[in-house]
Amino acid sequence: AFVEEKAIPDGDGEDSNEAIGVKYKNMVGWDGEAIKFVGVAIESRNLTFYNRPPEWETQKNYEAYDKLRSNVDAIAKDACGSPVQMTDLDGKFVFMNNQRIYRTSAIRGALIGILIAFVVLLLCTWSLVISLFSTLSILCTMMSVVGITTMMGWTLGTVQAILISILAGFSVDYVVHLAHAYSHSPGTREERVTEAFSEMGSPVMSGMITSVLASLPLFVCNLIFFAQFGTFLCFTILFSWLFANFGFMSLMATFGPEGPPTTASNKVQDEPAEAEMSALPT
Repeated sequence: AFVEEKAIPDGDGEDSNEAIGVKYKNMVGWDGEAIKFVGVAIESRNLTFYNRPPEWETQKNYEAYDKLRSNVDAIAKDACGSPVQMTDLDGKFVFMNNQRIYRTSAIRGALIGILIAFVVLLLCTWSLVISLFSTLSILCTMMSVVGITTMMGWTLGTVQAILISILAGFSVDYVVHLAHAYSHSPGTREERVTEAFSEMGSPVMSGMITSVLASLPLFVCNLIFFAQFGTFLCFTILFSWLFANFGFMSLMATFGPEGPPTTASNKVQDEPAEAEMSALPT
């Protein structure tokens, strides 16, 4: 039980309907016979009830609060016989810890997605050079999307951590089609690039246009998740298409493999031919 509920006069001397026990329930602990604790509320100018600042900004406030607690700790032990206990009533420091978990999960998910994409590209193309440059295109897309959303004022939360975790899966779509078409085309680098664009250029562009148009209605949604997902999808599709067409294919035209198609079936078919040639009499 708290202090007996009585009317509290406001600044004009008139009675307020708020009871003492309600007003000071977080500041005074009363069990009906003795005071068990007394609290002091300290508010930060940077931490309000409505904002959710990034982890580094909240960490600075947390360290300042902890320093203040340690300074008052010795006084509280002498006067009350117990140390000071710091409590976060608005959950700002809990959210700070959650952001740390979000960051770790997002980075881990993104790295796993990149690794899986590299393995899939290697199995599709059977070329280490093509797979490495394709993975580089995915990395550029991920950095561009994270950078532009940060410039838009997004902070790391549950939705953002999930979106970053699946970002590699969304970024691999266009580059894997062009890489597969390039690996199955014979000839010089220029001929293979031309063949890849002739085969997959129009389908890739059509997929980009339809995906971007499908994301536009999500921009006007009232739910934050759908609005942010639409923004994320639109930028991911645009950047992945740009890096796949202009970045990856430019690297293929400069450093890509030449000659016959670099496929697993081609490797298998070449082995019997080599064995027959070695069996011919000299």
